[in-house]
Amino acid sequence: MDNELDLESRYDNEADANRQLCYVNAVAAGLSLVLFILYILDIFSVPRELLPLVCVVFPVVSVVLMLPLFFAKTDKIRDPGFKYFILFTLLAVIILINITVPKHGVLLWPFAILIANHYYNPRIGRTIYIITIFSMLICMYLGMYFGEYDQNLLGGGIVKDGQIVTVDTFKKRRELLHNLLMNGNNRYIKAFIYYYLPRSAIVSLFFMVSNLLNKRTYQLFDEKIRVSNEYHKTKTELDIASKIQLSTLPYRFFTCKEAEILCELTTSEEIGGDLYDYIDIDDKHIAILIGDVSGKGIPAAMFMMKTITSFRDYTTADKMPSQILNEINSSVHIGNESCMFVTCFLAILDKETGRLVYSNAGHTHPVVGHDMNYHYLKCDPGFVLGCFEQTFLTNEEIILEPGDTITLYTDGITEARNGNGDFYGEERLLQTFNEKAYADINELHSAIKGSISCFVEEAPQFDDITFLTLKYSCSE
Repeated sequence: MDNELDLESRYDNEADANRQLCYVNAVAAGLSLVLFILYILDIFSVPRELLPLVCVVFPVVSVVLMLPLFFAKTDKIRDPGFKYFILFTLLAVIILINITVPKHGVLLWPFAILIANHYYNPRIGRTIYIITIFSMLICMYLGMYFGEYDQNLLGGGIVKDGQIVTVDTFKKRRELLHNLLMNGNNRYIKAFIYYYLPRSAIVSLFFMVSNLLNKRTYQLFDEKIRVSNEYHKTKTELDIASKIQLSTLPYRFFTCKEAEILCELTTSEEIGGDLYDYIDIDDKHIAILIGDVSGKGIPAAMFMMKTITSFRDYTTADKMPSQILNEINSSVHIGNESCMFVTCFLAILDKETGRLVYSNAGHTHPVVGHDMNYHYLKCDPGFVLGCFEQTFLTNEEIILEPGDTITLYTDGITEARNGNGDFYGEERLLQTFNEKAYADINELHSAIKGSISCFVEEAPQFDDITFLTLKYSCSE
């Protein structure tokens, strides 16, 4: 898996480098056309005998440089060999120019090396450097015969009326070099020592500096790939953990002839610490639970799953909510060295009578709806679970009439913030409940979610958002 991600990252990086270099070549093609015009206008002068060659070489150079651009939008850009096509195209152009106009073209030799070291790995940079060094030597000697007149290469040329007379035919240049050689002036060796070696030293300096920078860049790139692979691995593990976590929660909708339950949970991260649960204990009783674990991430998720497991293990018809919460507290307190805690609200509904017995462990107060009028349930605040071996909670009760609802929620709703940092708040939540008569609890939940979404707009979600609504129906 890691190797596949590593290769994919390198292929993507190389494809992007290929694409960018295609555009660089296209810009270079435009510059070559500008140079061509400058030569035609005699702003850059070459011997008249060489002008036909310039008129051929520079248009060819422009066309050759443009070739890779035609593949920039195709899958060819990801081919491992495509980079060599681009680089050798660039080298071929530099070679042609240095044979034709060596006085001006000599400045281009470091270009291919710098490009290779900028876009590709150090090994490719070294390869281009070696090819460049040998190409410089060959082009120097070819330029003596076929290129523009360069006194550095053809030193000892003919001087007439105080000006150097250019020797612009292959035959005359061969004769000149031969005569110089016979007179003890070996231009081949002198050009190598005084022309080639200094310039190759400068090119080598360019290579060494750019190659060192390239190595550092690729070290950072390797580190980036390693971090990226770890991120993808962690994200995959978190996605799996999220699926496992969500699979522990019951189905979001439950119905029987006496009651309906609808649940919503939206995590702010891959995995969260909010929880909801319900148990159809027997023919007469339903237990509902909502909770909010301190913190976020994997520790909160593990604590949340432990809380749900304890709720399912300890919930029976003969126990009161405070007793069940105390037993949950004892369970989650064991091994809780990090002092995590969970707020909970647990209620047990008697299906026949509508009697709802509840106990609060430091959680937000639920919203009760009666005859389309909603209000916050008055209850003892209690204390959170998990911090101490014992917790002292009270049992309270209300009677639900047919059609009444109770909505449990976490503080991710009331503490949702907009772009200005304002909180959604309890007052706005209650206002949403009382805005209209809702046909069913699905419509009620949609209104709550829509109200929160309109309030926060584009602001990020900082906390998990969870709510559970139970609607009581009279038992026949």
